[in-house]
Amino acid sequence: MLASIASPRIAIVGAGAIGTTLAARLAVAGYTVSVLARGGTLAAIKRKGVCLIDRQGQHTANVIASDNCGELGEQDFVFLCTKAHSVPSLLPQLQPLFGQHTCLVPMVNGTPWWLLMDAVEPRSVEPPHIEAVDPGGKLVNCLPASAIVGCVVYIAAQLKAPGVACSNTPLRLVVGKIGTPSKCTDSRLAALIEVLESADIGTRHSQRIRDAVWSKVAANLTSNPLSVITGATLAQLYSHASLQKVVGQLFDETRLTAEAYGSQLEMTLQQLLELGENMGAVSTSMLQDHRQGRALELAAIVEGVIELADSKRIPVPTIKLILHLTRYFEDTGLRPSYACDGKEKC
Repeated sequence: MLASIASPRIAIVGAGAIGTTLAARLAVAGYTVSVLARGGTLAAIKRKGVCLIDRQGQHTANVIASDNCGELGEQDFVFLCTKAHSVPSLLPQLQPLFGQHTCLVPMVNGTPWWLLMDAVEPRSVEPPHIEAVDPGGKLVNCLPASAIVGCVVYIAAQLKAPGVACSNTPLRLVVGKIGTPSKCTDSRLAALIEVLESADIGTRHSQRIRDAVWSKVAANLTSNPLSVITGATLAQLYSHASLQKVVGQLFDETRLTAEAYGSQLEMTLQQLLELGENMGAVSTSMLQDHRQGRALELAAIVEGVIELADSKRIPVPTIKLILHLTRYFEDTGLRPSYACDGKEKC
């Protein structure tokens, strides 16, 4: 039994690749999991549950599924697993999920809206916001920093069908408080980690969660946009000599920006290259979105970093160039036909 929560109430908001993977793992581990979904995905989950296909086999479990937060009620932990550009319109609708001690765990790519928030600020002070990911500062005023648990996601997954995800690599998370005081007390944070670990999701606690965030930002920025331009898998992106030079420039510009905000990357360029190459023939989430004609997470993964860099007068010419090139591919719908065709094994 968990030290602080006898039977934790867990909600997953969003049933894409990450949300489905998380929901399946937690439900298979025996937890009562609620999933907020809609349309055909909601219907599929209600009918068949959620399914994760990994190296150990196929894991299927039933969950509570609804498109109505009011039906799900207050939760102990809410995992936000939507695309970053969906958060501004979605988060205010989630209020029925939040009680006095609810902890929100945003599992979003790129620059999180809470990055500049400080839990010790008096609520009478307007918290700083990042316009690229939080237009008008609505998100920083929606929930206090004390209700948020910072989270960095290292999960490579693909959605094979509504409610069915595939992942052939270990599932890893990094979590930590974004400030003090926090609704997620030490005991509740320990309970959160215990829940995740018991579901075979390797989870590390970081006292400096923003260092971990910036490290993932660097990984996202050096891979996602380039994958749209080239059509390359992670292994190809990080192993090809020419692409390594571009990755290096993107990495250095991100590192300098992070340092301007008091953070240090947790890995060197060489470590990033080795990590990416070892991921194998995996398509980035942005490349998967591009193939499906979906909106790309450029605001969170690229534009947020540019905004932060410009604010500190840090030159980031390579990042800006990559943004323009990726925007072209998004606007025109062009897809490289000579590279990976999306049929990599999963």
